[in-house]
Amino acid sequence: MKRRRAIGVLGGVAAGPVLMPSRTFAELLAWSERVRESSRSPGTPTLLTPPRARAMAALAEVIIPATDTPGASEAGVTEFVAALLVGWLDDDDRDVFLEGLDTVDPAARERFGADFADCAPEERIRLVADFDAEVTRLREDPDATASRHFFHHVKRFTITAYFTSEAGLAALGHRTSFRTFEGCVPLSPAEGGDSAGSRTPDGSAGGTIPPTGPS
Repeated sequence: MKRRRAIGVLGGVAAGPVLMPSRTFAELLAWSERVRESSRSPGTPTLLTPPRARAMAALAEVIIPATDTPGASEAGVTEFVAALLVGWLDDDDRDVFLEGLDTVDPAARERFGADFADCAPEERIRLVADFDAEVTRLREDPDATASRHFFHHVKRFTITAYFTSEAGLAALGHRTSFRTFEGCVPLSPAEGGDSAGSRTPDGSAGGTIPPTGPS
């Protein structure tokens, strides 16, 4: 099974955990904690350069701004995405995401005269609305593929990162901590059944993504 099929779990939480089988949601939480844990080792490589990280953080804050609940930054969305990019994504998805992310600041400079993160809030909202409209147009075009647009990934990464974080779970009123679900994570592709393992860029074994269907 290709990793892009397994990575379909990303964004599944967007519909809300109440719509997901409890065990599937538990496995998603456990998997997300493994992604986060993979970034905590000293010397962990990153593909999010400072400009990319800054643009990603600003995009995520437009998608999930801080209100009476924490926003994307407080939930560590950018750190989650940085970890996700190393060893957890299909190469094509990673390339589409990074190539698109690199266009955000040039687009903002051309339109508003500043890097995206330095634009006024209303300017950032307008640019994000345009990205979102492009994804919507691709979804409605039978000859197009929305997943080939980087903002499709920005949205699903942000939503998944947020609603599997402590801040996001608290915003949902979810009382379960990550550690409760540690034992649910498949330790290898063989133990994961239909789950597919991922590999790091050097070919070593990466994480295993939980299945999306009911158990």
